Amino acid sequence: MKALDLTPALNQSSDTEDLTVATLRKITRRLMPFLFVLYIAAWLDRVNVGFAALHMNSDLAFSSSAFGFGSAVFFLGYCLFEVPSNLILHRVGARLWIARIMISWGVIASALMFVRTPASFYVLRFMLGVAEAGFFPGIVYYLSGWYPRAQRARAIAAFMMAIPVAGLIGGPLSGALLGLDGAYGLAGWQWLFLLEGTPSILLGLVVVWYLTDRPEAARWLAPAQREWLVAQLAAERQACAEAHPIGTIAALTNTTVWRLGIIFFLANAGFLAYSIWSPQIIRSFAAVSDLGVGLISGAISAVTIVVMVLNSAHSDRTGERPLHVAMPLLLMCVGFLATAALGASWPALITLALVPIGIGAAFGPFWSMPTLFLTGEAAAGGVALVASIVNAGGFVGPALIGILKGGSGGYSTGFVLLGGAAGLAALLTLPLRRARTLAPV
Repeated sequence: MKALDLTPALNQSSDTEDLTVATLRKITRRLMPFLFVLYIAAWLDRVNVGFAALHMNSDLAFSSSAFGFGSAVFFLGYCLFEVPSNLILHRVGARLWIARIMISWGVIASALMFVRTPASFYVLRFMLGVAEAGFFPGIVYYLSGWYPRAQRARAIAAFMMAIPVAGLIGGPLSGALLGLDGAYGLAGWQWLFLLEGTPSILLGLVVVWYLTDRPEAARWLAPAQREWLVAQLAAERQACAEAHPIGTIAALTNTTVWRLGIIFFLANAGFLAYSIWSPQIIRSFAAVSDLGVGLISGAISAVTIVVMVLNSAHSDRTGERPLHVAMPLLLMCVGFLATAALGASWPALITLALVPIGIGAAFGPFWSMPTLFLTGEAAAGGVALVASIVNAGGFVGPALIGILKGGSGGYSTGFVLLGGAAGLAALLTLPLRRARTLAPV
Protein backbone atom coordinates (compact mmCIF):
# COMPACT_ATOMS: atom_id res chain seq x y z
CA MET A 1 0.00 0.00 0.00
CA LYS A 2 1.33 3.42 -0.90
CA ALA A 3 2.01 5.42 2.25
CA LEU A 4 -0.43 8.25 2.80
CA ASP A 5 0.98 11.72 3.42
CA LEU A 6 0.02 12.39 7.02
CA THR A 7 2.19 15.47 7.36
CA PRO A 8 0.72 18.96 7.69
CA ALA A 9 2.00 22.28 6.49
CA LEU A 10 3.76 23.51 9.60
CA ASN A 11 4.68 27.08 10.53
CA GLN A 12 8.12 26.20 11.79
CA SER A 13 11.68 26.84 10.77
CA SER A 14 12.82 25.04 7.65
CA ASP A 15 15.08 22.60 9.52
CA THR A 16 12.42 21.68 12.07
CA GLU A 17 9.81 21.31 9.36
CA ASP A 18 12.05 19.02 7.35
CA LEU A 19 12.69 16.91 10.45
CA THR A 20 8.97 16.70 11.24
CA VAL A 21 8.01 15.73 7.71
CA ALA A 22 10.78 13.15 7.40
CA THR A 23 9.95 11.60 10.79
CA LEU A 24 6.24 11.25 10.14
CA ARG A 25 6.77 9.86 6.66
CA LYS A 26 9.18 7.25 7.98
CA ILE A 27 6.71 6.24 10.72
CA THR A 28 3.92 5.97 8.19
CA ARG A 29 5.96 3.87 5.79
CA ARG A 30 7.16 1.59 8.56
CA LEU A 31 3.94 1.04 10.52
CA MET A 32 0.91 1.81 8.42
CA PRO A 33 1.13 -0.79 5.63
CA PHE A 34 1.70 -3.57 8.15
CA LEU A 35 -1.08 -2.48 10.53
CA PHE A 36 -3.29 -2.04 7.49
CA VAL A 37 -2.75 -5.68 6.48
CA LEU A 38 -3.45 -6.85 10.03
CA TYR A 39 -6.80 -5.09 10.07
CA ILE A 40 -7.76 -6.48 6.67
CA ALA A 41 -7.19 -9.96 8.09
CA ALA A 42 -9.18 -9.09 11.22
CA TRP A 43 -12.10 -7.66 9.29
CA LEU A 44 -12.28 -10.57 6.86
CA ASP A 45 -12.39 -13.07 9.72
CA ARG A 46 -15.03 -10.99 11.49
CA VAL A 47 -17.53 -10.57 8.63
CA ASN A 48 -16.78 -13.36 6.12
CA VAL A 49 -19.61 -15.24 7.81
CA GLY A 50 -21.92 -13.05 5.71
CA PHE A 51 -20.59 -14.61 2.50
CA ALA A 52 -20.46 -18.08 4.06
CA ALA A 53 -24.18 -17.71 4.82
CA LEU A 54 -25.00 -17.68 1.10
CA HIS A 55 -24.59 -21.50 1.26
CA MET A 56 -23.91 -22.41 4.90
CA ASN A 57 -27.41 -21.48 6.06
CA SER A 58 -29.08 -23.83 3.59
CA ASP A 59 -26.48 -26.60 4.06
CA LEU A 60 -26.92 -26.57 7.84
CA ALA A 61 -30.61 -25.53 7.88
CA PHE A 62 -29.93 -22.34 9.86
CA SER A 63 -32.88 -19.98 10.23
CA SER A 64 -32.51 -16.21 9.78
CA SER A 65 -32.74 -15.68 13.54
CA ALA A 66 -30.16 -18.41 14.26
CA PHE A 67 -27.73 -16.93 11.76
CA GLY A 68 -28.36 -13.38 13.02
CA PHE A 69 -27.73 -14.36 16.64
CA GLY A 70 -24.64 -16.42 15.82
CA SER A 71 -23.17 -13.57 13.78
CA ALA A 72 -23.94 -11.07 16.52
CA VAL A 73 -22.70 -13.08 19.52
CA PHE A 74 -19.15 -12.38 18.33
CA PHE A 75 -19.60 -8.83 19.58
CA LEU A 76 -20.79 -9.97 23.00
CA GLY A 77 -17.50 -11.77 23.58
CA TYR A 78 -15.63 -8.82 22.09
CA CYS A 79 -17.31 -6.30 24.39
CA LEU A 80 -16.85 -8.27 27.59
CA PHE A 81 -13.08 -8.55 27.18
CA GLU A 82 -12.27 -5.25 25.40
CA VAL A 83 -11.22 -3.16 28.42
CA PRO A 84 -9.13 -5.81 30.23
CA SER A 85 -7.43 -6.72 26.96
CA ASN A 86 -6.40 -3.13 26.27
CA LEU A 87 -5.16 -2.60 29.82
CA ILE A 88 -2.99 -5.73 29.43
CA LEU A 89 -1.67 -4.32 26.13
CA HIS A 90 -0.69 -1.13 27.95
CA ARG A 91 1.27 -3.17 30.50
CA VAL A 92 2.97 -5.79 28.28
CA GLY A 93 3.31 -3.81 25.04
CA ALA A 94 1.57 -3.94 21.67
CA ARG A 95 4.04 -6.35 20.08
CA LEU A 96 3.37 -9.37 22.27
CA TRP A 97 -0.33 -8.73 22.88
CA ILE A 98 -1.30 -8.04 19.27
CA ALA A 99 0.57 -11.21 18.27
CA ARG A 100 -1.42 -13.20 20.86
CA ILE A 101 -4.68 -11.73 19.64
CA MET A 102 -4.00 -12.52 15.99
CA ILE A 103 -2.81 -16.08 16.46
CA SER A 104 -5.72 -17.04 18.70
CA TRP A 105 -8.36 -15.45 16.47
CA GLY A 106 -6.83 -17.05 13.36
CA VAL A 107 -7.11 -20.51 14.90
CA ILE A 108 -10.74 -19.97 15.91
CA ALA A 109 -11.68 -18.33 12.59
CA SER A 110 -10.39 -21.39 10.73
CA ALA A 111 -12.17 -23.72 13.17
CA LEU A 112 -15.51 -22.29 12.01
CA MET A 113 -15.21 -24.73 9.08
CA PHE A 114 -16.23 -27.48 11.54
CA VAL A 115 -19.57 -25.87 12.49
CA ARG A 116 -22.49 -28.27 12.21
CA THR A 117 -25.16 -27.00 14.62
CA PRO A 118 -26.41 -23.60 15.76
CA ALA A 119 -24.87 -24.27 19.20
CA SER A 120 -21.38 -24.89 17.79
CA PHE A 121 -21.79 -21.78 15.60
CA TYR A 122 -22.69 -19.67 18.65
CA VAL A 123 -19.77 -20.98 20.73
CA LEU A 124 -17.12 -20.44 18.06
CA ARG A 125 -18.37 -16.97 17.14
CA PHE A 126 -18.36 -15.99 20.82
CA MET A 127 -14.84 -17.34 21.24
CA LEU A 128 -13.73 -15.45 18.13
CA GLY A 129 -14.95 -12.23 19.75
CA VAL A 130 -13.09 -13.02 22.98
CA ALA A 131 -9.90 -13.75 21.04
CA GLU A 132 -10.07 -10.56 18.97
CA ALA A 133 -11.06 -8.29 21.89
CA GLY A 134 -8.66 -5.42 22.26
CA PHE A 135 -7.26 -5.48 18.73
CA PHE A 136 -8.92 -2.37 17.32
CA PRO A 137 -8.75 -0.13 20.43
CA GLY A 138 -5.24 -1.43 20.99
CA ILE A 139 -4.14 -0.21 17.57
CA VAL A 140 -5.89 3.16 18.08
CA TYR A 141 -4.07 3.53 21.40
CA TYR A 142 -0.83 2.37 19.76
CA LEU A 143 -1.11 4.97 16.98
CA SER A 144 -1.65 7.72 19.57
CA GLY A 145 1.83 6.84 20.80
CA TRP A 146 3.36 7.48 17.39
CA TYR A 147 1.39 10.34 15.81
CA PRO A 148 0.99 13.87 17.23
CA ARG A 149 -2.62 14.95 17.57
CA ALA A 150 -2.61 17.10 14.40
CA GLN A 151 -2.01 14.00 12.26
CA ARG A 152 -4.00 11.49 14.30
CA ALA A 153 -7.35 11.48 12.44
CA ARG A 154 -5.62 10.80 9.12
CA ALA A 155 -3.46 8.11 10.72
CA ILE A 156 -6.50 6.37 12.20
CA ALA A 157 -8.42 6.76 8.93
CA ALA A 158 -5.47 5.29 7.02
CA PHE A 159 -5.56 2.29 9.35
CA MET A 160 -9.35 1.97 9.22
CA MET A 161 -9.32 2.19 5.45
CA ALA A 162 -8.57 -1.52 5.80
CA ILE A 163 -12.32 -2.02 6.40
CA PRO A 164 -13.45 -0.96 2.91
CA VAL A 165 -10.29 -2.42 1.37
CA ALA A 166 -11.19 -5.71 3.05
CA GLY A 167 -14.54 -5.38 1.30
CA LEU A 168 -12.84 -4.48 -1.97
CA ILE A 169 -10.58 -7.53 -1.77
CA GLY A 170 -12.64 -9.83 0.40
CA GLY A 171 -15.90 -9.52 -1.52
CA PRO A 172 -14.61 -10.95 -4.80
CA LEU A 173 -12.24 -13.31 -2.93
CA SER A 174 -15.00 -14.72 -0.74
CA GLY A 175 -17.28 -15.10 -3.74
CA ALA A 176 -14.53 -16.98 -5.58
CA LEU A 177 -13.73 -19.23 -2.61
CA LEU A 178 -17.35 -20.32 -2.45
CA GLY A 179 -16.70 -21.70 -5.93
CA LEU A 180 -14.40 -24.34 -4.40
CA ASP A 181 -17.52 -26.16 -3.22
CA GLY A 182 -16.88 -29.91 -3.21
CA ALA A 183 -13.07 -29.70 -3.55
CA TYR A 184 -11.47 -32.42 -1.38
CA GLY A 185 -14.86 -33.07 0.19
CA LEU A 186 -15.24 -29.59 1.70
CA ALA A 187 -18.07 -27.15 1.09
CA GLY A 188 -17.21 -23.73 -0.36
CA TRP A 189 -18.01 -22.00 2.92
CA GLN A 190 -15.60 -24.35 4.73
CA TRP A 191 -12.81 -23.39 2.33
CA LEU A 192 -13.68 -19.74 2.93
CA PHE A 193 -13.22 -20.03 6.71
CA LEU A 194 -10.03 -22.10 6.40
CA LEU A 195 -8.23 -19.99 3.80
CA GLU A 196 -9.22 -16.63 5.27
CA GLY A 197 -8.33 -17.62 8.85
CA THR A 198 -4.86 -19.05 8.21
CA PRO A 199 -3.15 -15.74 7.21
CA SER A 200 -4.01 -14.25 10.63
CA ILE A 201 -1.96 -16.97 12.34
CA LEU A 202 1.04 -16.32 10.11
CA LEU A 203 0.78 -12.54 10.49
CA GLY A 204 0.62 -12.93 14.28
CA LEU A 205 4.03 -14.60 14.19
CA VAL A 206 5.41 -11.73 12.10
CA VAL A 207 4.08 -9.14 14.61
CA VAL A 208 6.53 -10.33 17.27
CA TRP A 209 9.45 -9.59 14.98
CA TYR A 210 8.21 -6.47 13.20
CA LEU A 211 6.36 -4.15 15.60
CA THR A 212 8.12 -1.70 17.92
CA ASP A 213 6.33 -0.98 21.19
CA ARG A 214 7.22 2.71 21.55
CA PRO A 215 9.20 5.48 19.82
CA GLU A 216 12.02 5.33 22.38
CA ALA A 217 12.86 1.82 21.11
CA ALA A 218 12.57 2.64 17.39
CA ARG A 219 16.10 2.04 16.11
CA TRP A 220 14.76 2.40 12.57
CA LEU A 221 14.35 6.15 13.26
CA ALA A 222 17.39 8.40 13.11
CA PRO A 223 18.44 9.70 16.58
CA ALA A 224 17.27 13.25 15.75
CA GLN A 225 13.90 11.94 14.52
CA ARG A 226 13.45 9.77 17.59
CA GLU A 227 14.30 12.62 19.94
CA TRP A 228 11.92 15.03 18.18
CA LEU A 229 9.03 12.55 18.26
CA VAL A 230 9.53 11.57 21.92
CA ALA A 231 9.71 15.24 22.93
CA GLN A 232 6.66 16.22 20.84
CA LEU A 233 4.46 13.44 22.22
CA ALA A 234 5.64 14.04 25.78
CA ALA A 235 4.79 17.75 25.49
CA GLU A 236 1.30 16.93 24.20
CA ARG A 237 0.70 14.39 26.98
CA GLN A 238 1.84 16.90 29.58
CA ALA A 239 -0.41 19.62 28.17
CA CYS A 240 -3.35 17.21 28.04
CA ALA A 241 -2.73 15.99 31.60
CA GLU A 242 -2.61 19.58 32.88
CA ALA A 243 -5.77 20.60 31.03
CA HIS A 244 -7.70 17.34 31.59
CA PRO A 245 -6.17 15.41 34.52
CA ILE A 246 -8.10 12.15 34.08
CA GLY A 247 -6.97 8.87 35.63
CA THR A 248 -7.98 5.37 34.52
CA ILE A 249 -10.98 5.02 36.85
CA ALA A 250 -12.13 8.55 36.02
CA ALA A 251 -11.80 7.77 32.31
CA LEU A 252 -14.07 4.74 32.68
CA THR A 253 -16.76 6.88 34.33
CA ASN A 254 -16.23 10.03 32.24
CA THR A 255 -19.47 11.30 30.67
CA THR A 256 -17.77 12.27 27.40
CA VAL A 257 -16.29 8.76 27.06
CA TRP A 258 -19.74 7.25 27.54
CA ARG A 259 -21.33 9.77 25.17
CA LEU A 260 -18.83 8.86 22.45
CA GLY A 261 -19.53 5.18 23.04
CA ILE A 262 -23.30 5.64 22.79
CA ILE A 263 -23.00 7.71 19.61
CA PHE A 264 -21.10 5.03 17.76
CA PHE A 265 -23.10 2.24 19.41
CA LEU A 266 -26.11 3.62 17.52
CA ALA A 267 -24.17 3.96 14.28
CA ASN A 268 -22.29 0.66 14.55
CA ALA A 269 -25.51 -1.30 15.00
CA GLY A 270 -26.41 -0.32 11.46
CA PHE A 271 -22.93 -0.75 10.02
CA LEU A 272 -22.41 -4.26 11.39
CA ALA A 273 -25.90 -5.24 10.31
CA TYR A 274 -24.92 -4.06 6.83
CA SER A 275 -21.54 -5.84 6.99
CA ILE A 276 -22.99 -9.20 8.05
CA TRP A 277 -26.17 -9.19 5.97
CA SER A 278 -25.07 -7.26 2.85
CA PRO A 279 -24.16 -10.35 0.77
CA GLN A 280 -27.67 -11.73 1.22
CA ILE A 281 -29.23 -8.26 0.75
CA ILE A 282 -27.28 -7.61 -2.46
CA ARG A 283 -28.28 -10.99 -3.85
CA SER A 284 -31.96 -10.37 -3.05
CA PHE A 285 -31.83 -6.90 -4.65
CA ALA A 286 -29.81 -7.79 -7.77
CA ALA A 287 -30.22 -11.56 -8.29
CA VAL A 288 -26.53 -12.08 -9.17
CA SER A 289 -24.02 -14.91 -8.68
CA ASP A 290 -21.71 -15.32 -5.67
CA LEU A 291 -18.93 -13.57 -7.59
CA GLY A 292 -21.35 -10.85 -8.68
CA VAL A 293 -22.26 -10.21 -5.04
CA GLY A 294 -18.56 -9.88 -4.26
CA LEU A 295 -17.92 -7.47 -7.13
CA ILE A 296 -20.82 -5.20 -6.14
CA SER A 297 -19.64 -5.24 -2.52
CA GLY A 298 -16.13 -4.40 -3.70
CA ALA A 299 -17.33 -1.46 -5.80
CA ILE A 300 -19.15 0.02 -2.80
CA SER A 301 -15.98 -0.37 -0.75
CA ALA A 302 -13.92 1.44 -3.38
CA VAL A 303 -16.12 4.55 -3.13
CA THR A 304 -16.00 4.33 0.67
CA ILE A 305 -12.20 4.50 0.60
CA VAL A 306 -12.19 7.79 -1.32
CA VAL A 307 -14.72 9.44 0.99
CA MET A 308 -12.87 8.25 4.11
CA VAL A 309 -9.63 9.87 2.96
CA LEU A 310 -11.24 13.17 1.97
CA ASN A 311 -13.27 13.63 5.15
CA SER A 312 -10.42 12.68 7.51
CA ALA A 313 -7.92 14.92 5.72
CA HIS A 314 -10.33 17.86 5.91
CA SER A 315 -10.94 17.15 9.62
CA ASP A 316 -7.20 17.27 10.31
CA ARG A 317 -6.71 20.45 8.29
CA THR A 318 -9.49 22.28 10.12
CA GLY A 319 -8.94 20.65 13.53
CA GLU A 320 -12.71 20.04 13.73
CA ARG A 321 -14.02 16.59 14.70
CA PRO A 322 -17.73 16.50 15.73
CA LEU A 323 -19.18 17.98 12.52
CA HIS A 324 -16.99 15.64 10.46
CA VAL A 325 -18.68 12.78 12.34
CA ALA A 326 -22.27 14.07 12.44
CA MET A 327 -22.68 14.80 8.72
CA PRO A 328 -21.48 11.35 7.55
CA LEU A 329 -23.78 9.68 10.10
CA LEU A 330 -26.66 11.72 8.71
CA LEU A 331 -25.75 10.40 5.25
CA MET A 332 -25.87 6.88 6.69
CA CYS A 333 -29.34 7.60 8.09
CA VAL A 334 -30.56 8.74 4.66
CA GLY A 335 -29.12 5.58 3.11
CA PHE A 336 -31.07 3.26 5.38
CA LEU A 337 -34.36 5.14 5.10
CA ALA A 338 -34.16 5.53 1.31
CA THR A 339 -33.35 1.82 0.90
CA ALA A 340 -36.35 0.89 3.04
CA ALA A 341 -38.56 3.12 0.87
CA LEU A 342 -37.28 1.74 -2.44
CA GLY A 343 -37.52 -1.94 -1.47
CA ALA A 344 -35.70 -4.79 -3.21
CA SER A 345 -34.47 -3.24 -6.44
CA TRP A 346 -31.34 -2.18 -8.32
CA PRO A 347 -31.77 1.53 -7.37
CA ALA A 348 -31.85 0.48 -3.72
CA LEU A 349 -28.25 -0.74 -4.09
CA ILE A 350 -27.19 2.88 -4.65
CA THR A 351 -28.88 4.13 -1.50
CA LEU A 352 -27.67 1.09 0.45
CA ALA A 353 -24.11 2.11 -0.46
CA LEU A 354 -24.60 5.33 1.55
CA VAL A 355 -24.52 3.23 4.75
CA PRO A 356 -20.83 2.14 4.62
CA ILE A 357 -19.81 5.36 2.85
CA GLY A 358 -21.34 7.45 5.64
CA ILE A 359 -19.94 5.61 8.63
CA GLY A 360 -16.62 5.04 6.87
CA ALA A 361 -16.17 8.81 6.48
CA ALA A 362 -16.79 9.23 10.22
CA PHE A 363 -14.25 6.65 11.38
CA GLY A 364 -11.07 8.75 11.42
CA PRO A 365 -12.47 11.91 13.06
CA PHE A 366 -14.47 9.88 15.59
CA TRP A 367 -11.69 7.60 16.80
CA SER A 368 -9.26 10.49 17.16
CA MET A 369 -11.56 12.19 19.69
CA PRO A 370 -10.92 10.00 22.81
CA THR A 371 -7.17 10.65 22.63
CA LEU A 372 -7.79 14.41 22.57
CA PHE A 373 -8.42 14.34 26.31
CA LEU A 374 -7.06 10.97 27.50
CA THR A 375 -3.44 9.89 27.84
CA GLY A 376 -1.45 6.90 29.09
CA GLU A 377 -3.36 4.10 30.84
CA ALA A 378 -6.47 6.31 30.95
CA ALA A 379 -6.37 6.44 27.14
CA ALA A 380 -5.95 2.66 26.92
CA GLY A 381 -8.93 2.08 29.21
CA GLY A 382 -11.03 4.92 27.81
CA VAL A 383 -10.58 3.95 24.15
CA ALA A 384 -11.32 0.31 25.04
CA LEU A 385 -14.49 1.32 26.90
CA VAL A 386 -15.68 3.36 23.92
CA ALA A 387 -14.94 0.39 21.66
CA SER A 388 -16.80 -1.98 24.02
CA ILE A 389 -19.92 0.19 23.97
CA VAL A 390 -19.60 0.65 20.21
CA ASN A 391 -19.27 -3.07 19.55
CA ALA A 392 -22.35 -3.80 21.64
CA GLY A 393 -24.08 -2.24 18.63
CA GLY A 394 -22.48 -4.99 16.58
CA PHE A 395 -24.48 -7.47 18.64
CA VAL A 396 -27.77 -5.57 18.38
CA GLY A 397 -27.75 -4.75 14.65
CA PRO A 398 -27.19 -8.17 13.03
CA ALA A 399 -29.45 -9.92 15.58
CA LEU A 400 -32.20 -7.34 15.02
CA ILE A 401 -32.14 -7.85 11.25
CA GLY A 402 -32.26 -11.63 11.73
CA ILE A 403 -35.27 -11.48 14.05
CA LEU A 404 -37.22 -8.99 11.93
CA LYS A 405 -36.42 -10.76 8.68
CA GLY A 406 -37.50 -14.05 10.19
CA GLY A 407 -40.85 -12.48 11.08
CA SER A 408 -41.59 -10.40 7.98
CA GLY A 409 -39.35 -11.95 5.33
CA GLY A 410 -37.91 -8.54 4.43
CA TYR A 411 -35.42 -5.92 5.55
CA SER A 412 -37.46 -2.69 5.48
CA THR A 413 -38.49 -2.54 9.15
CA GLY A 414 -34.94 -3.18 10.29
CA PHE A 415 -33.60 -0.51 7.92
CA VAL A 416 -36.02 2.09 9.30
CA LEU A 417 -34.97 1.34 12.89
CA LEU A 418 -31.26 1.38 12.08
CA GLY A 419 -31.65 4.55 10.03
CA GLY A 420 -33.34 6.24 12.97
CA ALA A 421 -30.49 5.13 15.23
CA ALA A 422 -27.91 6.65 12.85
CA GLY A 423 -29.88 9.91 12.74
CA LEU A 424 -30.00 10.03 16.55
CA ALA A 425 -26.24 9.42 16.65
CA ALA A 426 -25.70 12.42 14.35
CA LEU A 427 -27.83 14.64 16.61
CA LEU A 428 -25.96 13.51 19.74
CA THR A 429 -22.63 14.34 18.10
CA LEU A 430 -23.37 17.98 17.28
CA PRO A 431 -23.29 19.30 20.91
CA LEU A 432 -19.72 18.00 21.21
CA ARG A 433 -18.67 21.00 19.13
CA ARG A 434 -19.10 23.02 22.32
CA ALA A 435 -17.54 20.44 24.66
CA ARG A 436 -14.49 21.79 26.46
CA THR A 437 -12.96 18.32 26.74
CA LEU A 438 -12.55 18.20 22.96
CA ALA A 439 -11.00 21.63 22.66
CA PRO A 440 -7.31 21.79 21.69
CA VAL A 441 -5.02 22.11 24.73
